[in-house]
Amino acid sequence: MSDGGPPVALVGGTVVDLSPARSERADVVLAGGRIAQVAGEVPAGAVRVDASGCLVMPAFSVAHTHLYSALACGMPPASPAPKTFVDILKRVWWRLDRALDLDLVHTSALVGAVEAVKRGAAYVVDHHASPNAVDGSLDRIADALDEVGVRGALCYETTGRGGREPRDAGLRENERFLERVGAGRSRHAALVGAHAPFTLDDDTLDALKDLADRHHAGLHVHVAEDTTDAADAIARGTTLRARLDRLGLARPGSILAHAVHLGGEDIAALTSAGAWVVTNPRSNMNNAVGLSAARGARVALGTDGIGADMLAEAHAHFLRHAEAGDGLASESVARLVGAQRLAALLSGDGERAPRVAAGERADLAILAYDAPTPMTAENLEGHVLFGWSSALVRDTIVGGRFVVRDRKVVTVDEAALAARAREAARRLWERMGAIR
Repeated sequence: MSDGGPPVALVGGTVVDLSPARSERADVVLAGGRIAQVAGEVPAGAVRVDASGCLVMPAFSVAHTHLYSALACGMPPASPAPKTFVDILKRVWWRLDRALDLDLVHTSALVGAVEAVKRGAAYVVDHHASPNAVDGSLDRIADALDEVGVRGALCYETTGRGGREPRDAGLRENERFLERVGAGRSRHAALVGAHAPFTLDDDTLDALKDLADRHHAGLHVHVAEDTTDAADAIARGTTLRARLDRLGLARPGSILAHAVHLGGEDIAALTSAGAWVVTNPRSNMNNAVGLSAARGARVALGTDGIGADMLAEAHAHFLRHAEAGDGLASESVARLVGAQRLAALLSGDGERAPRVAAGERADLAILAYDAPTPMTAENLEGHVLFGWSSALVRDTIVGGRFVVRDRKVVTVDEAALAARAREAARRLWERMGAIR
């Protein structure tokens, strides 16, 4: 493997970058966890991997997800069906997160991480909650990511909805993991996490800002997913923007998840200060909360816990905005790239799109896509949106190491994990049924 053994040469493939667009035949050599060369003679002694009929490209990144939801597929629906977004939170997701213990947290993260790498993602930005298993929960997620071989940025969802003690536990878990990362004891990044502002009193906003200030960290917060945050701010005698300013969200590396009902001027002010909006079109459609109108360079795509399929998310973004006729459908690939740029920023590589170039991290996806029509830099977006799918992901490489090879995860036993996950899901659903 290229992270410690001989160089690895990916030969015969088409090198693709999404920004700036590029499509050209070239061999790629990996060594020491980095891309050593693109094109030219393959070094003697390199392990050759045939990439003929394939694309070699920077791996995808998931800019906002909830790994704890990985065991929700097939879960019995709430009955009667929730009628509002807050009903969905109270009767589905807040019951699920309260049912989690540390073993369930770990299993969920393993399942979610496997899903990510099989879809060609090398990086996940996770937003975690497990109110009855807070202490050490981020360590269990980090351990799961390490087992699978994916990198990420983690935080704990601080909230006041359960009272002062759970709130303080969330603050402590964020700070503990920030200190672990700051001490170099994790390869992952840490953010300061919080639930939506309507669950945060002013003292909690101040405590979160103080924590972010002391650790020079960004915040990762659900903002204006529906209209509740704005209505809550008014009921408090203020505005949502004022509460976000008090939180200190306007800083490099902060993440506003959703921002569906946040005004364009507010978004522009926050993103110009370095914050990012992460839009999640499939989740927004599922919850019927509306369509994000966020614009600008710091807008990225996430999944909000609906798997880790970033190509499916880009397709949904394109189709939903094309239907709306709001001019944002053309931004779909740029927002796919936005997730890669955000991951690069959180990794300390600067806010730029990764490329298949010498010196870059060897985080790559290999897609078995032998284009049925001409594919050039000029028409690449059309292939991404109408030709590519995650089913084409053959290999995923993270730090020069194959994590998926010939569509099989090589770092964990997938069959054993699937059996373990089924039992864990049954236990989780039973625990949820006992929570009212």
